[in-house]
Amino acid sequence: MEPLGSTSDSARQLAGAVAENATWCDLVCGGHFGPRAWTSRTRTREFYPDAVTLTPAATAADILPFVDGSPGCSVKDSFATLTLPGFSVLFEATWLACGPGVPEPGWQRAASPLGPTVALLSHGENTVVAHRGEGVVGLSNFEGPATGWPGAVAAVASAFPGVPVVGYEHGDALRVALDHGGAPLGPLRVWVR
Repeated sequence: MEPLGSTSDSARQLAGAVAENATWCDLVCGGHFGPRAWTSRTRTREFYPDAVTLTPAATAADILPFVDGSPGCSVKDSFATLTLPGFSVLFEATWLACGPGVPEPGWQRAASPLGPTVALLSHGENTVVAHRGEGVVGLSNFEGPATGWPGAVAAVASAFPGVPVVGYEHGDALRVALDHGGAPLGPLRVWVR
């Protein structure tokens, strides 16, 4: 058995984070799962990609024929391995194991129209969305001051007990996550045309 925190454990969490994120995009936007990428033939909602790679072996050929490639098209390169002609990097980020957070009373869970695998959580000016994937729960759309990050992680962990919390961040939000116990799992890029 691998010790907790091993490379194998991190690889499983990274694979779970990528799969959960693609499933979340599909739940919110609809689309199609191919062997190497999730794609949407129509433009997705604001702040959602038009494609998410599912494997580091994905290429432009796994994505571009299956999306609206007009200006504004965006692709989440989950392993930072793609070359996309005509696209530029919007931002680079890091997948995270987001644990364990600091328990804080007062977090509220609102009913989600997307079903029991989704938790909409809030506490004062802090809000976060959690989505239960296969073996992980994804933390996304955190809003509020940086001081609220540990409480958000703990709220997500409480909403789905015993399931590792994963997500991704970039810029100042990445620094905050790392300062509060987040562990990097791997790089990702978001491309835009």
